Amino acid sequence: MDRELLAISSKHLYLYVIYENNEPVEVRIEYKDIIKQSGNIYKGKIKRLIPAMNAAFVDIGEDREAFLPIKDIEECKNLKVGSPIVVQVKRAPINTKGAKLTCKITLPGKYLVLMPTVNSISISSKIEDTSQREAVKERIKNILKPFNEENYGFIIRTVAATATDEAIIDDFLNLKHLWENIISRSKHKRTPSLLFEENHKIFSILRDYAGEFSKIVIDNVYLIKEIKEYIIKNFPNSRIKLELYKNPKISPYSYYQLDKLIGKILSPYVWLRNGGYIVIEETEALVAIDVNSGSHCKHKSLEETAYHTNVEAAIEIARQLRLRDLGGIIIIDFIDMKSEERKKALIEFFKSEVKKDKRPVKIKEFTELGLLELTRKKMEESLISQLSDMCEYCKGKGFIKNTALVLFEIENKIN
Repeated sequence: MDRELLAISSKHLYLYVIYENNEPVEVRIEYKDIIKQSGNIYKGKIKRLIPAMNAAFVDIGEDREAFLPIKDIEECKNLKVGSPIVVQVKRAPINTKGAKLTCKITLPGKYLVLMPTVNSISISSKIEDTSQREAVKERIKNILKPFNEENYGFIIRTVAATATDEAIIDDFLNLKHLWENIISRSKHKRTPSLLFEENHKIFSILRDYAGEFSKIVIDNVYLIKEIKEYIIKNFPNSRIKLELYKNPKISPYSYYQLDKLIGKILSPYVWLRNGGYIVIEETEALVAIDVNSGSHCKHKSLEETAYHTNVEAAIEIARQLRLRDLGGIIIIDFIDMKSEERKKALIEFFKSEVKKDKRPVKIKEFTELGLLELTRKKMEESLISQLSDMCEYCKGKGFIKNTALVLFEIENKIN
């Protein structure tokens, strides 16, 4: 697979677009004047303890107090109001909800994700073969044993399966050193304060994809220098081609037709190649996706048409989940099929499609009403929420009063 990355900067934000085989699959936004909260580590202060919710509210120096579930977290049981605590943002603030915190710190590296507050060892679910999982887990556990006197926990990433011993050890020691620096800063910093934040979102993109990009196009000479240094340090054997965008006649935003891409993302309608279409609607509680056959009628029976439309829709839905960064509970209303075998085949096909996603996706079975339930890890607001503001007319309701009602109200107010 050929994968490329486009990075565009402006006065207020960075826009990153990931292409796979020339098709956009992810868009990420980084605002320069807003602290990226997801993954940040803070020295916070307990403001309130709510026993009925088994939760604490923590001041991390932001506008809203953050929510910390304390169930099953042993180190948080003896907390008191006013106590300092080192926490990590698990989910950024969304709408009226404050950030969600955790005491279980995770520091992602190239091959490992360090978990310094726990001592468990796990492995990426993308390595499915049981014997391979156990072999990789045992190998890396033994490699790191002499360097892990503190019994830090860690998650083994997929790319670690083919990495050298030296590369894994180096990654572990870098993460261990980073954690030691965070703890050292926490002892001297005031409460509340930010202890750790990654410089640019593009670094996390490179790390998530283990540097597997053929080319990165950037329009900022200062950012390209930072990326070059990061690649040399973290991916010394990489063959990534760095290209500075220099066309003075047309902006990269226009050249790559990102206005059309963002317009499609903001639309609830997505057309399929076979004539069908899907409708994507976000609500406070969940994301609802409806599949429709549209003009697709090439097959002999309704069952055949439904199945082939659903397969095409599954491909596009897996892409849209990444492209729009949709998370939380997701309900898909595929076109109804009577065959249980085809339902199972559709689920298995859909599972294979979402494997391309770097966020964990868990697919359930079809419900009695024929709806497919799944969840996708939610780190921050969806891309639509990041790119749009509430309508001043409908106030987010999605509709306004029609002319007849407005005139009726005016007439009654006059009378």
